[in-house]
Amino acid sequence: MLDEPTVALDIRHQELVLSVARELAEDGRTVIVVLHDLGLAAAYAHRVAVLSEGRIAARGTSADVFTASLLSDVYQHQVDVLPHPRTGTPLVVPRR
Repeated sequence: MLDEPTVALDIRHQELVLSVARELAEDGRTVIVVLHDLGLAAAYAHRVAVLSEGRIAARGTSADVFTASLLSDVYQHQVDVLPHPRTGTPLVVPRR
């Protein structure tokens, strides 16, 4: 279980940490990671859960769960969800 393991890391080290976690999962281990960075969660997680007020608001693949409507409601701020240009994984962008 990793709780915000990338919070104080630069991009390179964020990617390294989550690559190791992904390798452990691919080797059959259970890996649970808590992240606020939805882009990292989408890029590395097999399944995600979005919490709202201490309860699961949605769970499944990031493509199914990370919708603009749900995330805007949960985070109480309008967001857009766009496909990554190379991988297609969801990218969450706050509206400014």
